[in-house]
Amino acid sequence: MRSIITFILSVLVSVGANAQTISHRITAFKDYQLAVVELTNGKPLKVGAANIFLKNSKLLYKSGSKVLEAKLANVKSVTIGDRYYVKIDTILAYRVDTVGKNGLYCATTIDMENYRLDMANKRHITNFEIGDHVNMTALESTKEEANEFPLQNNYYIEYNGKFVKAHELYVLRAIPKSKRKDFWATVREVGFSWIHEDSLMKLLKVISEGSLK
Repeated sequence: MRSIITFILSVLVSVGANAQTISHRITAFKDYQLAVVELTNGKPLKVGAANIFLKNSKLLYKSGSKVLEAKLANVKSVTIGDRYYVKIDTILAYRVDTVGKNGLYCATTIDMENYRLDMANKRHITNFEIGDHVNMTALESTKEEANEFPLQNNYYIEYNGKFVKAHELYVLRAIPKSKRKDFWATVREVGFSWIHEDSLMKLLKVISEGSLK
């Protein structure tokens, strides 16, 4: 009976964690803002009007009346308001919280698969047209309430200076053997989820400090 109750609780937590957030705009911030970009050579660069494109978690900036997507090859980090982003591979992920020198980061993007399905069902348009809508129409639309973009969060853990995807396999490979007992104790707890920030922060504390607190 106890195992059945545990299973039901796990399912309920999983369902709740997977409930998607809907955005009515295609950028992380309502308005374009001043951004401070740190380049890979350590030099800061101020951008007068910047935002984050939710389609691919890339940096957008305004040049006159045009909205352009920045190349991230020489970008190390971006600060917009009180949100700090770092470049992980080809995307920007914001810092959720830290434990010492380690941290939890999140890249929020549009769930394009669910968006395509929803758009195709509602409007009977092709995937090509949907891609064009996300690229242009939504950026320029003044009727944000008409857009509904399902969002998904992709989490990353910075551990000892390296970023790994928040997934059992990748995190396990990154940590030393001395941390594995606490790692397994945490991820096997009822309610633990790899897409839940509280769970991931608890795990981060465990693998950073080596004990449950």
